[in-house]
Amino acid sequence: INAMAEEAKRNFVEAVALLHGFSDERYKLVEDLEKSVDRYEDKLGTYLVKVTEREMTVRQNAEVSKFLHTLSDFERISDHALNVAECAQEIHEKGIVFSEDGAREVNILISAVTEVMNTAIDAFITNDLESAYRVEPLEELIDNLCDEMKLHHIDRLQKGICTLNHGFVFNDLLTNLERISDHCSNIAVAL
Repeated sequence: INAMAEEAKRNFVEAVALLHGFSDERYKLVEDLEKSVDRYEDKLGTYLVKVTEREMTVRQNAEVSKFLHTLSDFERISDHALNVAECAQEIHEKGIVFSEDGAREVNILISAVTEVMNTAIDAFITNDLESAYRVEPLEELIDNLCDEMKLHHIDRLQKGICTLNHGFVFNDLLTNLERISDHCSNIAVAL
């Protein structure tokens, strides 16, 4: 499960890198990592369900429950990483360039999501409850940041700084980054 978590995290890092320099090879890597994370979920989920058929201690039951809850969150982080890669592909293929303010906001959001993801996954791997408690405030900050970015984007659209074409991919990107943050919150809560 720890390897799955690390692979989901790596997939996010690779997907974000595509936003700063798209390549077909790196995009393929994101797709491959996503398939690998899916296989982890399938195999580990099947195994954990079989384990639940056996008699377990209260502690073992709690651990298996935690693992079953977090498996889908790691898988969803990887799914959203693939969606980020698809946004990068669209930006590349359509030659979309965000406004200076829009690009700066996206970079700030990526930094925040990277921080919350690293905190949540590291807390999971090390079973560090103190770190897990730091995730929720970061996730709330990211939600607020996304709301503010959407308002700023609408303002740029109204002023003609951005086009609707920019808008769709910008909103898709925000949505996927925000959802990664949500899954990090779920991981911390499961801990």
